[in-house]
Amino acid sequence: MKNKQAIYEKPIIYVIIATIAIGCLMLFSASSTLAFNKFGNSAFYIKRHIIRLIIGILAFAFAYKLNFKIFKQNAKKLLFLSWFIMLCAYFFNEGSATNRFLIINGKNIITTSDFAKLCLIIFTSQFIENNKSKINDIKILLYKYLPYLCITLLLILFQPDLSSTFTILVLITLILLVAGINIKFLLYPGISGIIFSLLIMKDFQKERFLLWWNGGINQQAENSINALGNGGLKGVGFDKSIIKEGFLPEVHTDFILPIIGEEFGFIGIFFMFILFLSLYSLGINVCKAAPDIFSSMLCLGITLNILVYFLINVCYVVGFIPTTGLAIPFFSYGGSHTLFNLFSLGILLNISNHTNLYKYKAIKYE
Repeated sequence: MKNKQAIYEKPIIYVIIATIAIGCLMLFSASSTLAFNKFGNSAFYIKRHIIRLIIGILAFAFAYKLNFKIFKQNAKKLLFLSWFIMLCAYFFNEGSATNRFLIINGKNIITTSDFAKLCLIIFTSQFIENNKSKINDIKILLYKYLPYLCITLLLILFQPDLSSTFTILVLITLILLVAGINIKFLLYPGISGIIFSLLIMKDFQKERFLLWWNGGINQQAENSINALGNGGLKGVGFDKSIIKEGFLPEVHTDFILPIIGEEFGFIGIFFMFILFLSLYSLGINVCKAAPDIFSSMLCLGITLNILVYFLINVCYVVGFIPTTGLAIPFFSYGGSHTLFNLFSLGILLNISNHTNLYKYKAIKYE
């Protein structure tokens, strides 16, 4: 009988291909006007995006062929490396207003928080496997995990990148809850972190938060909702969005969703949900069938990462939460998050493939 795990591999690849292909079409539509006005070339952004996708696909293939156990063996070293890279960004930013990017010779090499996020997921997975029976031991948490988590989040927070810090904290919290940690151990640090974040917010962030807290929505969210309403059920048609004609900033990155909603309506948004929920469902199936706790938690983290970023983008676009500026995986323009998302999915399929081999050998030698 064909292994269930093998059944999931092709659907995952098909969903990834469909998501990338549709994402490219929508990115071209969303960015064409901006690209022409800024560079005189409507295809400027999509060409660069495709180049980055090719690099990401190579990273996907590399991660798929690599023995995933190397991540478990070097989890702490990878986390230390991410700290080093984030610290380097403070010195190699070539006058950038933030320290989020490692910039060398005028080129944005990576967004350092994307690499740190993956390393933190790997480290968390290793910690859970090594301490599964003692996951609720406060001493274990205080000495073996929380310092590493806090240092990573603080390095991201002071870049400054409050949005990524919050989102990564949500992601790690979900992983730990699934692993069986008592919520009380997360409640107090979480509340303390929120209070600390509020204290160090920039003025514009405080204004944005207070506007949301008092039941208001900013101009970006209002225009986004208008665009979604204008799209109706079926949309106005491909490349016919009105809102992208200068009425909404960052239409090729943070606010690509309203363009999709305006051009393809509720049906288009619904199909996006189907894509991301399908990828989540398939990823969870791989997670459940994984051969050990580490690989299971790693699959969970990779799968949740993509879904959480998508859902947070949806929420701030319609005003449910303050604007965060997070990209939609494979739809929004950007090289770093595309590269690391594809690399992560390569690890996911790698684990799936190793699970096949593990089960085959178990059957063969019984």
